[in-house]
Amino acid sequence: MTGPTDFPEPPGMGPPPNEGLIALKDRLPLGIALLALAVAIAALVVAVGDSDNDDDGDAPEATATTSAPAAATPAPIPTTTIGTVQTLPPTPTTAADQQIVTATTVPEVEVDDGAEQRLIFAVVGIGYDSTLNVRDEPGGQIVAKLDSTDTGVVPTGTIQVVTGVSWHEVHAAGVVGWVSGEYVTPLGATVDATTEIVGRLGETPSAANLAALGRTVAGAVASEEPESRVRISGEPTVGELSEVTMDVVGQPDDSIRGFRLHVFATRNSDGTFTLRNVEGTVMCYIERGVNAQGLCN
Repeated sequence: MTGPTDFPEPPGMGPPPNEGLIALKDRLPLGIALLALAVAIAALVVAVGDSDNDDDGDAPEATATTSAPAAATPAPIPTTTIGTVQTLPPTPTTAADQQIVTATTVPEVEVDDGAEQRLIFAVVGIGYDSTLNVRDEPGGQIVAKLDSTDTGVVPTGTIQVVTGVSWHEVHAAGVVGWVSGEYVTPLGATVDATTEIVGRLGETPSAANLAALGRTVAGAVASEEPESRVRISGEPTVGELSEVTMDVVGQPDDSIRGFRLHVFATRNSDGTFTLRNVEGTVMCYIERGVNAQGLCN
């Protein structure tokens, strides 16, 4: 017998050439299928997860919950606004306001006690059948009325100029109020003016009634420029010695403002009136005042 002889392996008995490649090749469709299945499963899982979030609304709600407190909390008020609310600034004064209302005081005049008493105001330039209103503020409500020849109107020294008219705060008629400076002024000394009046008129005047006689006497001292305001401030009274009071406000003088004339007359048999004598009281400007001798400064 011969020794062992290597016989060739019958076909199909040897190791398959390139088995790994063949197996991979043979198994590739299955692998692709499995891979596709895995991808599909993963996609399904992702899809299921997204659907839950949408159903729960957690993600949108989480965003809304985070931003809601910030939206509900108001933004801090600027410091300037707080300052405006807590401490109101003074109302700005415009040029127009300054023209309408201006506060000031009466200038002090160095005089003795007697002269200071003469700085008390008197009502002037108002007809005897009228009154001067005392108001709670310039142009405000009426709180008292003063007669046409009232004296003893005590100024506090405070003035407000409203549209060109000076209003004075005063003590009068038991109240503190405001009066127009057009109708109050300090009075100076009273003197006998008969000679001067007659000299100006050229004769001793007579008239049909006291009012007419008073106007004639007032005309002797009245001014045309500036035009004097002439008023019968004291009611005409007829008696043994008849009397009428005339106010002449407005003079071409920077010291004397006008005159209050007490006109006395005798009644004639025919009912007319003839001048007996005239007492003249000087009116001074408030700004100038009156000196110790009763003369306008």
